[in-house]
Amino acid sequence: MRSLFLKIFLWFWITVLLIAVAIVVTWSLQPEIVFTRWQALMTEALATHAQNVAEIVERQGPEAAAKYLQRLNRIGRMQTALLDDHGQPIFGKPSAEGGRVAAHVVQTGHPEFEIKPRVAYNAQLGTGPSGRHYVLLTEMPRAGPFFAFRATTFTQVLRWILAILISGVICYLLTRYLTGPILRLRAAARELAAGNLGARAGGSMEKRRDELGQLVRDFNQMADRIEILLDSERQLIRDISHELRSPLARLNVALGLARQHAGADAAPQLDRIEREAERLNELIGRLLTLARLEGAGAPPEQEPISLSELVREVAEDAEFEAESRHCSVQVKAADDCTTVGSPDLLRSAVENVVRNAVRYTAEGTQVEIDLACVGADGTKWAAIRVRDHGPGLPESELGNVFRPFYRMANARERQTGGSGLGLAITERAVRLHGGTIQASNAPGGGLLVEMRLPAMTSAAIPLPSGPRET
Repeated sequence: MRSLFLKIFLWFWITVLLIAVAIVVTWSLQPEIVFTRWQALMTEALATHAQNVAEIVERQGPEAAAKYLQRLNRIGRMQTALLDDHGQPIFGKPSAEGGRVAAHVVQTGHPEFEIKPRVAYNAQLGTGPSGRHYVLLTEMPRAGPFFAFRATTFTQVLRWILAILISGVICYLLTRYLTGPILRLRAAARELAAGNLGARAGGSMEKRRDELGQLVRDFNQMADRIEILLDSERQLIRDISHELRSPLARLNVALGLARQHAGADAAPQLDRIEREAERLNELIGRLLTLARLEGAGAPPEQEPISLSELVREVAEDAEFEAESRHCSVQVKAADDCTTVGSPDLLRSAVENVVRNAVRYTAEGTQVEIDLACVGADGTKWAAIRVRDHGPGLPESELGNVFRPFYRMANARERQTGGSGLGLAITERAVRLHGGTIQASNAPGGGLLVEMRLPAMTSAAIPLPSGPRET
């Protein structure tokens, strides 16, 4: 059992049931002792009532004694009768069996307790202030509250079922009260991890004064702090990117003027400056794209996209770069999948993954692209898998490849190129389209990146379908 709710609930419920079973077992092992104690308690209580009613009938009269006994009947749900020392009724009308028991007490002068199949009879003597004796006869039905432990088997089973259900409800409510904040914290943490920085574990839980309430308040304070820090980071990236554009533009103007006045000997140096300026311009563009995606709530465009066409176009464009690195790009399979979103944004996302694979795959190998329409939990997904045949990544680093500016230590040589922003942009673009992305080490070596996007049924939108590439 991995559910904390279920664990706490079962522990509470089992504890209650074990206590009840222990009590029943104790009674069942010593039934005579239990019954004897019950009989002694009942006899002592009724003897007290007999003495009280004997004093009341002589001091206050039969009417007062009748009110006293009526109240006793109502509270104890039993029938009582008061008889004088000759066995004549003063209050109540005893049954034939009860009259026999009372007459026997009058004759012997000793209290009597008899249990019959349906009724228990208890006759007690009381002495008035005048010294005259009276008999209080009590008839208790076997189904009454004083005979609950001697009820029928069916009644016992029914009571046990009711007790189990009531204890289960109480344990459920108590467990819900204890684990409710934890479940809400879990839901808020998931939303926070998915990118919803406004997720909070709010509601009435913050007003609780126990440890769970404090935990909720601490979580919300942490979420507020994270949101502030990330917003500051995004704003800083946007500000820096915009501020860099102006000096870069002036640098390009100065570079053009320098080319006009410089000789042929300065051309290599000026070319190098131009390449670095272009790289810086591309970096600034990627930073602005990343900042824009971080603040977006939905794709800028919403139109049908043929992913099979998009994948083939990206593969064809990446093939030119792959040839310069002595490798190739091949589409192994491309199902006819369609999604909705921004074509430019999704193309950039797929292209970033493919170019990253081309950069790190070994010479003489292929970067393999696979597009398949899959179904999961009643939802149709388009799965785009890109695999290279490079060194792969340590398992501990797989979750970091989609962080901005992330690069492995052994991949920081300048010849690898890149700025560490391509996969970060891809992750945010895929998430913006309601999809997911993950990286794993492929069997046999190399890195496998899988992007999943919500897919539409292609029958609703006619799309050109090319031959399946192998």
